[in-house]
Amino acid sequence: MLIESLTILIGFIIILLLASMIIKNSIELANHYGFSGTFIGLTVLSIGTSIPEIMTHIIGSINIVKDPSTLNTLSGLLIGTNIGSDIFQQNFVLPVVGLVGAIIVIRKNLLSEMGGLIAASLLVWVFSLGGFISRLEGAIMLLAYVGYLVYLKKSKISEQFKATNHLSKKGIFWALSLIGFSFIIMAVVADEVLDASTVLVATLPISASFFGVIILGIASALPELTTSLIAILKKRGSISAGILIGSNITNPLFGIGLGALISTYAVPNVVVLYDLPVKIITAFVILFFLLRNEKLNKWEAVVLIALFIAYVIVRQIYFPIDF
Repeated sequence: MLIESLTILIGFIIILLLASMIIKNSIELANHYGFSGTFIGLTVLSIGTSIPEIMTHIIGSINIVKDPSTLNTLSGLLIGTNIGSDIFQQNFVLPVVGLVGAIIVIRKNLLSEMGGLIAASLLVWVFSLGGFISRLEGAIMLLAYVGYLVYLKKSKISEQFKATNHLSKKGIFWALSLIGFSFIIMAVVADEVLDASTVLVATLPISASFFGVIILGIASALPELTTSLIAILKKRGSISAGILIGSNITNPLFGIGLGALISTYAVPNVVVLYDLPVKIITAFVILFFLLRNEKLNKWEAVVLIALFIAYVIVRQIYFPIDF
């Protein structure tokens, strides 16, 4: 018990330090090339911070292929972790970051950012309606994600600002190397944190999907939480918003899509009837808030946090088991 607790604490500290390194070098590269912070957050950082979820899907799906009898349990755990991480980021981390600093999304980028988030969530929900996500549907989700990246590259979000060109070729190499190295270590550390969390709660009488949603989902969102907070403290609100919104697009399309392509998934009814609808509805709430003044006000952030707390309470009381 003590070892697992220390692992989680030390792991969080390491992730925090790595997040600071990633943000520092990403900002330098963004300034050098003149790319907007929003574009960097939606692409490089959102993919990097989603590595724990993506790795979980790859490992879990391979285990399903090896032992098909684990399909229901592992599917509930993997999808629960993915959706739980998204809901935690969307309905808790985003407003917390908004309270610390300011979450700002330019109105002209709302369709690209929040529209992509809502579309990704709806696609996963539609494919989950039959209680099963096939390999073909997984491939479609992956293609949709690739299409989204292509759209971002060609959209105004990726347009260049005034480049400073302050980095040498060696400086660029080291910045990219440090970012890549940090992401790799972060994935390993996050995996250890997840393992320690699993040991701590293994004896709790909860369902696989609830375990994924609440425990693993929150733990696997640590990279997004830390990088977003550091970005906002460095007055780079566009990067912070890009990370959180982009991760909520990467996780369902890339994570679930890749996992389903490898093994297929059996989706618990509770995910279809409760978790995904909550994610979609609250995404529309966030869109409404951002449409009003292009940023989250303090009271709007409090509303989102209250909705998250209510979601967890209702989940435990009325949906304690997978059905």
